[in-house]
Order: sequence, then C-alpha cells, then structure tokens
Amino acid sequence: MNAGTGRLLLALSAAGPRLTEEAIRRFGVGGARVVVAVCAGLLVRDGVLIARGAPRRLRTFPATLLWLETFAAAGAVATTMPLALGPGDDADAGPEGEGRGPDRLRRAAVSTLFGLHTARFRIYLQPDQGLREDA
Repeated sequence: MNAGTGRLLLALSAAGPRLTEEAIRRFGVGGARVVVAVCAGLLVRDGVLIARGAPRRLRTFPATLLWLETFAAAGAVATTMPLALGPGDDADAGPEGEGRGPDRLRRAAVSTLFGLHTARFRIYLQPDQGLREDA
C-alpha cells in the first residue's frame, strides 16, 4: 500500500467513532446496520489473523493489540446490534435513549475498537510492521 492510501485509511480509522455516531444519528436503523457490518468485518478479519497464527509472528505489543481489538470488536457488535435490529420495547435504545447506560457502553465499545484498530494500523504502516525479528 502506498503512503498516501495508508495515511487516508489511518485518518478514517481515527475518525471511526465520530463517523459511526453520525451514521446512527442520520440514518437510524440503517446506519446502525452499517456500523454493525463494519465492526463485524473487523472482528472477522481479526479472527482470521489469529487463526492463521499472526500473533506468533508479531512482537508482543502488536500481538496484544490484535487480541484486544478482537474482543473490542465483539463488544462493539454486541452493543450496537440492538440498534440495528430496530426499535423495540427497550427504553434505552434509539435516539431517545442516547446518553443512558447501554448507549454509553456502545459508544465506549466502538471507540475502543477504533482506537485499538488505529494504533495497530499505525504500527503496520511502519517499515518493520511490528514483526518479530525472527519472523
């Protein structure tokens, strides 16, 4: 990947929490479904990396970030899914419930996911890409 594309993707990753909030605010259930799809995509990608043995090839810090990102992605999917399924009887779901417990948890999970993803992506843009010296 060239440097310009890498920087653009890094900026989009860093803006991820704000972009996801805008998607949910502007598009409601449809936006929440996009957010779940993005978070699920990161979860699947991380799961495949782990299954293929990437943590053994990475230095300790990037490998730890990969595991943490996987757990954060699962949390982001789980906490955003109620919004993606549409309005229900839950008073804390949807725009009228913003700022309450489940909404704060969802925002924290999504922000954690994108924070970890941005940190890992930045490492991968470095020349050694976070690999162990013997890898």
